[in-house]
Amino acid sequence: MPKSEFYDIVKMEDIQVSIPRTSHFSVGTSPYYAHQHGLAIDIYQNLTLENYDVLSPVSGKILKIKTLTAPKPKFIEGLGIDYLILISNHSNPKLVWKVMHVKPIVKVGENVKIGDILGKTIRNGYFAYWSSPHLHLEIRSISDAIRARGGKDFYLNMNGQKPYNEILENTNTKEISVKIHSVFPEIILAKLPKYLYHKIFPIYGVKIRINNSNCILDGGIPHYKIGTVLFQKESNFKINNPIYLGTAKIGTLHEISGQFGFFKFHNVKFFLNDKEIRGISSYLAEFLPLIKIIPYKRSEFSLKPKTIQNLRIVAEETI
Repeated sequence: MPKSEFYDIVKMEDIQVSIPRTSHFSVGTSPYYAHQHGLAIDIYQNLTLENYDVLSPVSGKILKIKTLTAPKPKFIEGLGIDYLILISNHSNPKLVWKVMHVKPIVKVGENVKIGDILGKTIRNGYFAYWSSPHLHLEIRSISDAIRARGGKDFYLNMNGQKPYNEILENTNTKEISVKIHSVFPEIILAKLPKYLYHKIFPIYGVKIRINNSNCILDGGIPHYKIGTVLFQKESNFKINNPIYLGTAKIGTLHEISGQFGFFKFHNVKFFLNDKEIRGISSYLAEFLPLIKIIPYKRSEFSLKPKTIQNLRIVAEETI
């Protein structure tokens, strides 16, 4: 894939993470520690449940490849193993890239650059049945590269410019008309109306509001318990500020770290065509990202792509 087909989602003095422009990514759409504290990025070249060849988001030398035991999966074709790949950071020898969930084709000692194939995605017992294959990435100290906790803070490459006019007149979330993109037994991929997206250049995501300021939601609601908020570095939000998705109050801030906020969901439920679902997962992208609708049971909905369906949020407090 040509270099022009990638863009930087992290660009700091000694850290560069670059992904295909057609990819989704997420910091908070996971229940695991690194994601719940803004210390990891999951990169999805697509959101289906099929595995694919992974393009490296980083450059460096392959330092270590380790096969790990994973929990026994609760779905068909899941694996009981995982793979950990450590890649050097040429810009800072004290840092390394930690990559997981990819069966490598690369070998220790090889140099890779952004866009090279690292291997193929896998799904294992760390995944829920609705989890799409992805590359998990952390920035680690070379002296503390492998353990599950830890990791270095980073800033997403967002500068706050908004070169398009947001549609503000409709914030209704009692009846949301979603357009179905694709349907699978385990998941439904769909797109929200434009008024429910926000952009902090160059990244789009689902729009939420804190103190009447628009921010971006990143996470699985409410099945991952904790949600992640993205905002500009200079934002002056405070602990216990309420968070609204449209007219529904979905939680309150309980932690702020750099450009990330974290919050626990209130008693929030989602319904698709008046049938309760497990929840939705939101993602980030350079375009209007898809959302993932997660039913409680496989093949619970018989829907067709390109049709319009009704998504509804029920919360204890609405405005």
